Amino acid sequence: MIVPPNKPETLPMPEDVGTARQLWWGVAGLGVVYMGAGIATMTGERDAMAKQFLDEIHKSDPAFPASTVDLILTVAFVLTALVGLVMAGITVLIAQQLGRGKSWARTVLTVVAVWLAMGAFATMFTFSAVAGPATIIAGGTAIVQGVLAAGAAYLSYRPDSTKYFLSHRK
Repeated sequence: MIVPPNKPETLPMPEDVGTARQLWWGVAGLGVVYMGAGIATMTGERDAMAKQFLDEIHKSDPAFPASTVDLILTVAFVLTALVGLVMAGITVLIAQQLGRGKSWARTVLTVVAVWLAMGAFATMFTFSAVAGPATIIAGGTAIVQGVLAAGAAYLSYRPDSTKYFLSHRK
């Protein structure tokens, strides 16, 4: 009779890890809102951006057409949207790995949480420079993202969560 090697028992996902995963989903969703508000802000300043860009280009190439600047700005807005959506998707995928007990996911999301929390802290002090509704939405979103991410990171390191991640090590 062949006896299988002793495999350590894996624990079921604790409630704290499940909540942390849901908080990361919220962070990803708010990232999409933040990106939309950023694009709305940039769209509102499109003419000024186009003029500044064209002025800089005309210093080296006076024959550069203004229509090309409009195309470049449109491409920049589309790329901004695509990068924002990809980042939100990656966040959700890593959050799923967090729920599966992957320690690397916890580490990556902790680094992101520190980054977002520092950004939220900085946003609180620069929030007085509000230019319009899109800026208010972006600032509020950044603050809430930082709070959710910090809460998710905290929940990921609670004692039950740590036991869960240790039980899933190979």
